[in-house]
Amino acid sequence: MTGSVGPTADKAKEAELSAGRILNEKQTDWRSMWICIFLQFVVGVQISVYYMSMWPYLSGLDKNADFDFMGWIVAACSIGSSISNPIFGVWNQKTMSVKWPAIFGFLMAAVGQVWYGLLTVATNAKWWMLFARFFTGFGVGNIAVLRVYAATASTTKDRMRAISFGTAGFVSGISFGPVISAVFTPLGADGIRIGFLVFNMYTVVAYLMALTCFLSCIVIYIFFEESYAGIVTKEEKENDDLVVPMFDIPGSIICIYLFMIINIISTNVEVMSTPLTTVLYDWKDSDAILYNGITLALSCIVSVTFHVILGTSRIGKMDKRNQMLIGIFVFLLYHVCMYPWEFYSGPLNFIPEGVETTEVGGCYAEYLWCHDTTRVPLYVYLFCFIVFFGLAFPFVETPAAALFSEVLGPRKQGTMQGFFSLGGSIAPVIGSITSTALFKYTGYRYIIILQSVILVIGGALILIFYKRLVPLKLIKKTESEKVTN
Repeated sequence: MTGSVGPTADKAKEAELSAGRILNEKQTDWRSMWICIFLQFVVGVQISVYYMSMWPYLSGLDKNADFDFMGWIVAACSIGSSISNPIFGVWNQKTMSVKWPAIFGFLMAAVGQVWYGLLTVATNAKWWMLFARFFTGFGVGNIAVLRVYAATASTTKDRMRAISFGTAGFVSGISFGPVISAVFTPLGADGIRIGFLVFNMYTVVAYLMALTCFLSCIVIYIFFEESYAGIVTKEEKENDDLVVPMFDIPGSIICIYLFMIINIISTNVEVMSTPLTTVLYDWKDSDAILYNGITLALSCIVSVTFHVILGTSRIGKMDKRNQMLIGIFVFLLYHVCMYPWEFYSGPLNFIPEGVETTEVGGCYAEYLWCHDTTRVPLYVYLFCFIVFFGLAFPFVETPAAALFSEVLGPRKQGTMQGFFSLGGSIAPVIGSITSTALFKYTGYRYIIILQSVILVIGGALILIFYKRLVPLKLIKKTESEKVTN
C-alpha cells in the first residue's frame, strides 16, 4: 500500500510543477486586461442605471402600470442576460474570441437604450419599456465573455488581481449607474422637447448609455488584443504529458450559488431603495433618486476600495473560503439592522389622497402593512447601505469568481463561465419579482427574512463542502490512465 502511494504523490507533484512552469513562463497582457475591466464597468452601468429612476419614469408614462409590473421590467433585463449568457459563453468556447461577442453585445444593448429613451412617444409604454430592457439585458450578457477573459488571460499569480479588479469594475458600474440618473434630476420630468424627442431626467440618460455602448465597440475593435496566459494549450499538455482532469461539479455549483445570492441581494437593495425610502422617510421621487444615488455612490467607494485591497494586498491572499464566510457574516449584520424591529419608531405615514409621489412621499393606500410596520432610523439605513453593503460584496463576489475559475482549472472556460454569468442573471429575475410582490403586499420584513435564509444556506454550503472548494490540480497522463483502468 505504501509503495503505491509514493509514486502517485510523486506524479501529482511532478504534474503540479510542470503546470506551474508552463503558466509561470507566460505574462498577463495588462493593457487588454484593463480594457476588459473597464468594459465590465460599462456593463454594470448599463444594467443598473435606471434602478432608482425606473418607477417614477414608468408611473409617469403609464398610469396603468403598477409596482408588480415594474418587478417584471427589472426582471426583463436579467431574463435577456439569462438567455444570452450561455450563448456568448458557447460562442467563446467554440471560437476563443472575446472581441466579436463583446462588440455584438454592446450593439444590442445600444438598441435597447435608444428604445428606452423613445418611450415618451409610445402608447402602452409599460410593455415597450419591458422589451427595451430585455434587449439591453440580452446585449450585456456579453459579461460572460469578459469574465472568461479575466479568468483565462491572467496568469496564476495575477488571477486574483485580474478577477478582483474586473469584479470591482462591474460592481462599481452597478453602484455608479443610479448615480448617473441622480446627476440628471435637475432636468426634471418635463425636460426639453425638440420635435417628437423629449430630453428629460430619464431620456438623456438612455441616450448617453447608447453612446457609451457605441464608444465601447470602437475601443474593443481598435485597442483590444486577446492573449490567453492562463490556459495550458494542447501542445503544452502533450509536451509535458499532462492531463486537465474533470473539475469538481459540487464545488462549481456552490460558487455559482454564492454568486447568485449576492446578485439577488444587490438587485433587491438597489431596486427597493427608492420605494423603501419613499415609505420610510416620506421622500418624494426626485429626493429618493438623488439621496439614494449619493448613498449608493458612497457605498460604491467602500466596495471598490476593498476590491482593490483584495487585489493588491495580503488580505487578498487569505483563503477564499474564509473571505466568503466573512462577507456572508457582514451581509447578515446588514439584514439584522435593517429588520423593522418593534423598538424602532412607527407606524409609517400614508400619502394624502389625490397627491402623487412627485410631490410628497409616504405609503400608498393599498400598503396596509404600513399600519404595523416600524421605521428603520435614517442613520441606521445610511450606515448599513454605505458600510455593510459596500464591505460585504468584495468578500463574497470576488473570491467566488476567482475560486470558480480555479475549480475549473487551466482549460477553456467559455461554456462554464456562461453558466456562472447565467446564475448571476437569473438571480435578479428571482429577486426583483419576489421582492416587489412581497413589498406591495407584506412590506420589506419578509424580504429581509428571505434574504437572510439564503445567506445562511450559502454559509452552510461553504462549511459542509470546505475541502472541495479548492483549485483543480493537473495530473500526469500515465497516472490518468491508471485511474481510468
